[in-house]
Amino acid sequence: MKLDFTNSFKRKTKKLFQKDPQVRTDFIKQFSLFQKNQKHPSLKLHKLKGERLGQYAIWIKGDLRALGVKEKDKFIFFDLVTHDEY
Repeated sequence: MKLDFTNSFKRKTKKLFQKDPQVRTDFIKQFSLFQKNQKHPSLKLHKLKGERLGQYAIWIKGDLRALGVKEKDKFIFFDLVTHDEY
């Protein structure tokens, strides 16, 4: 599975990594798993409902989630949010 990240997603991750370096390790681990097996239980991948219909979320760490959309053979991640924000 191909992965792509929007520029705003990249900016958010950069800020977050500076604030909490441990998140970088968790981020890399989760996205490595995602590329190998989207259905890995630790990702907690799920479709969103309501206003975010058509979007997906994966668990990164604690209450941090990465949001993305699926387009044919790739996922495009566009936002990092806490569970309460989505």
